[in-house]
Amino acid sequence: MSTTNKITTHFTKGLIIGLALVTIGFVFQIFNIYEQWVQWLTTALYAGSIIWSCFSFSKEMNGEVSFGQVFSHGFKTASIVILISIAAFALTYLIMPEIKEKALEAARKEMEKDPRITEKNIQEAIKWTDQFFFLFGIVGSLFGLGISGAISSLIGAAIVKKNPTGSMPKSL
Repeated sequence: MSTTNKITTHFTKGLIIGLALVTIGFVFQIFNIYEQWVQWLTTALYAGSIIWSCFSFSKEMNGEVSFGQVFSHGFKTASIVILISIAAFALTYLIMPEIKEKALEAARKEMEKDPRITEKNIQEAIKWTDQFFFLFGIVGSLFGLGISGAISSLIGAAIVKKNPTGSMPKSL
């Protein structure tokens, strides 16, 4: 009887994490919650999920993994989440164009809190953001999630159990 563990692929984990985060994002949009803590919450959930993915991979491999293997698995998982997030942003932008106006209004309110920013500066920033909103959303998702996914993968790879066997050298 074979005792091989079933390995959950990075694609499956990324799909689950991505769909969960998109669902959470939609819930916040439906209830018109556009506050800074929401971004921090979803980023923390995303980072924690990628780290969990690394732990899960190491456990499924009985710890017989290297740092590079765990990092690769985590970053591939993050890449799937990024693709889902970009697709969800583009779909939301097309289906619910009012989201853009709500986001611009939230940005305006945030800028108005800073007494150093003049009304002219606010209007200029809003106009510029309005023109490039779609591009900012795509690039922001790509780099924001990419950087936090890489950091989370590094953390996950650094702290999981690793006991590589085979052709891996024991020391340098």
